[in-house]
Amino acid sequence: MVSSPPDPVSIAPRGDLRPNAASFGRHLRASNLSPRTVQTYLESVDRFATFLEDRGMPTDVAGIRREHVEAFMESLLERFKPTTATNRYSGLQAFFKWAVDEGEIRDSPMARTRKPRLPEHAPPVLSEDQLRAILAACEGQGFDERRDTALVRVFIGSGARLAEVTALRWVPDDPEQNDLDLDLGVIRIRSGKGRRERATYIGTKAIRALDRYIRVRGKHRHAALSALWVGQRGAMTESGIAQMLRDRGAAAGVPGLHAHQFRHSYASRMLAAGFQETDLMQLAGWRSREMLARYAAATRSERAIAAARRLNPGDEL
Repeated sequence: MVSSPPDPVSIAPRGDLRPNAASFGRHLRASNLSPRTVQTYLESVDRFATFLEDRGMPTDVAGIRREHVEAFMESLLERFKPTTATNRYSGLQAFFKWAVDEGEIRDSPMARTRKPRLPEHAPPVLSEDQLRAILAACEGQGFDERRDTALVRVFIGSGARLAEVTALRWVPDDPEQNDLDLDLGVIRIRSGKGRRERATYIGTKAIRALDRYIRVRGKHRHAALSALWVGQRGAMTESGIAQMLRDRGAAAGVPGLHAHQFRHSYASRMLAAGFQETDLMQLAGWRSREMLARYAAATRSERAIAAARRLNPGDEL
C-alpha cells in the first residue's frame, strides 16, 4: 500500500497555532522590541486563533489560507476602527513571516494580501485653547505642579510617545546616560522599537519648565534615581504618567486626555507651519510615511489656503 505524500506546505503538526504563537512570543521578547509591540502582535495571533476556533476553520498553521485571513480582517472591519484591523494585520504578518523563517510553513498565507486601508482623515488634534487649559491645570509652585507642567511641555514640544517620554533620564554627570541638554534645548529619545535613538528640540518654554522642575527635583527624596520623572514612590511609570494626564485633562475640561493626542497636535502644527515631512519624520521617529500622511490630511486645506494667500496671482495685478 502506497502511503500518502507528505504535506508539501508545512512540517508542523495540526492544531498548532497557539503553541507556535507561544514560541513566536519568545522570539519577539528576544528581539529587543518594545513590550507594547510584543503585546500587540501576540494579541493579534490570539484573536485570530479564537476567530478560527469559533468558526470551525483550520487552527493548524499549515491549513490556514489567504481566505481565512481575509475573513478575519472583514470581521474586524465590521466591528472596529480601521486602525484596529491594521494593527491586527501587522501582527499576523509578523507571525507568519516568523513561521516561514523557522521552517514551520513554506509560504505565508498573507503573501498576496493587502493591509486594510486607513481613512485619509487624521485623528482629532488638541486645539490651542485646550493646550492652554491643560497647562493652566498644571500651574503651581509645588513639586507635582512643576513636574506635570514640564511633562506636558515636553509632550507638546517634542511629539514624543508616552514610552519615550517616560524613559527619559537625568544623569548630568554622565553624558552617556543623560538624555537632556538644557542649554541646547535638546532631548535624546530612545525608542522602544529597537531602542533607536534620536535627538529633538523641545522649545524654550519646555526648557524653562524642565529647569524649574529639575531644581525642585534635586531636593526630592528620590533625586538620586536616573529616571527624570519621579514621584512619591520612585520613578514614574507609563501608567502613572498616563493617569496624571487623565487627571489634568479632566481638570482642564479635556476628558480622556492621553499622550498620543499631543503627538497628533505636534505633527499637524509642524506641517501647517511648513515643516518638511522628511525632517518631521526624523524628529518624531517615524520610519514610514503612512501615519504621517494621516496627519498631513488634517492640515492640507489650511496649508493650501496659507500658500494661496502668499502667492495668489491676483494680488500681483
